[in-house]
Amino acid sequence: MEKKSSIAERYFEKPTRLKTWSGIPVKETYTPDDIRDLDYARDIGNPGEYPYTRGIFKDMYRGRMWSIREISGYDSPKATNEKLKRLMGEGESALNVICDAPTYCAVDADHPRAEGMVGLMGVPLGSMRDAEVMMEDIPIDQVSMTLSVYTPAIVWFYFGAAEKQGVALSNVRGTILADTIDQGPVRYFAPAFPEDLGCRVVADILIWCNKNAPRFYPLSVGSNAWRESGATAAQEIAFDFCTARRYLKEVVARGGNVDEIAQRIAFTHRVGIDIFEEAAKFRAARRVWARMLREEFGARNPRALSFKVHAVTKGTDYTRQQPENNIVRVAYQALAAVLGGVQSMHTMSYDEPICLPTEESHRIAIRTQQILAYETGVVNVADPLGGSYYVESLTNRLAEEISQIMEEHKETIVEEIYSERLMHSMQRQAYEFQQEVESGTRKVIGVNCFQISKEEERKTELHKPSWDVIDKYVEDVKELKRTRNNHQVKESVENLRKVAERKEENLVPAAMDAARSYASLGEIWGAIRLGYGYSYDPFEEIEYPF
Repeated sequence: MEKKSSIAERYFEKPTRLKTWSGIPVKETYTPDDIRDLDYARDIGNPGEYPYTRGIFKDMYRGRMWSIREISGYDSPKATNEKLKRLMGEGESALNVICDAPTYCAVDADHPRAEGMVGLMGVPLGSMRDAEVMMEDIPIDQVSMTLSVYTPAIVWFYFGAAEKQGVALSNVRGTILADTIDQGPVRYFAPAFPEDLGCRVVADILIWCNKNAPRFYPLSVGSNAWRESGATAAQEIAFDFCTARRYLKEVVARGGNVDEIAQRIAFTHRVGIDIFEEAAKFRAARRVWARMLREEFGARNPRALSFKVHAVTKGTDYTRQQPENNIVRVAYQALAAVLGGVQSMHTMSYDEPICLPTEESHRIAIRTQQILAYETGVVNVADPLGGSYYVESLTNRLAEEISQIMEEHKETIVEEIYSERLMHSMQRQAYEFQQEVESGTRKVIGVNCFQISKEEERKTELHKPSWDVIDKYVEDVKELKRTRNNHQVKESVENLRKVAERKEENLVPAAMDAARSYASLGEIWGAIRLGYGYSYDPFEEIEYPF
């Protein structure tokens, strides 16, 4: 007689994919034998001590909470200003804005090629005036700002807005992505930044900020495209470390001091839903970064050796089906990031597979971090996973993989990015991932198991852009160009072009002067391109992708 299975047995499936999310095989049990080759002082160390595997601060979150840094930006600088104030009212401890596609490409909002894209996926920041409006009544010296945009010129607008508020640049806190190399994988943005020019500008900003804005991190390395496009946890870290290495070599070539400059570099990385792999990834990254800086560049400054990271929860883990399940996914990702010891975090909203966040979903994303910080006890102990046989073994495995991948790509990373070979490889991995989902080998709740009918699906409120606000903003851009002192603009932009032509000179002072004259983003970046020997218009021979 056939034995009847219980309800519990019918609903429980034994795991068939005994690997981490990135494909590392996982044993049933881990013992001291799995970490017998690890030396505590050499490979792990105490929190706040080399090689910083357990964290860059001795007391970690007891002494300094991670920054709750939800990303925002849409419609116009004024609309974004209002949104930032609402987020601060919800308890956000730091600010984070993303720019729209034209701004990413250094294209002004009134340019014909920007039509239809202004303000849709981020805030347009086309001049210093926009930065002033965005930060109106927000004290720049009292809040840390992340400018999530690859376009380096945005930092000059932000610094100019700080000066307008009467804030000394030495008191400006925050960071800007400014990673012109890693804009290469983001192929839906036009390649406005040739590699040699982008590296020169980034190096100039790093050297200049080290002297003039020492509390600001002028480079956060990390392309969201790697992990979201199929990269493994180890590949994500390795590729970005190769890119950071390229910038450091440029800084050294321009006379910068690595011990001073490296401490001004941060990273932006995704955090997925595999809790132990993601926590181990950040632990491994700290070890690899510290060793690379010490062994290759001779750095000794502890702040230069410290891997500082802003974590963004991984959007491709979310599903359009049963979107409320994404609230749970975000919470687990956030837990993984905190167990991994990150310094800052943006938790995505549960409706991101459908639309830009609504007020409700943004609030839930903030509350997710606040509950984690104030109710779970996860902040009480530095590196609570330290000493786990599994986590230490996984950390070591990831550190070895990161180092191996770096060795394979460190001299060719730029060419591989700009030729798109690396991105095509990631896309093949993403295709293999999708095959696992479609075959059922990889379970995704609500997609290939535990599904519900379309009628049962929760109706989600959608964020919709305000076209009236966007149209008004474009008219304001045109009005600014008519009413500013165009003689002064012309002089400052021409001077910037000449400075860019003299490739050994730091171009930041001239760029700041152009920003103060209310020269536009397109005018400033166009002058830099011309001076460096490129065409004014980066899209002359490129079919615009919008």
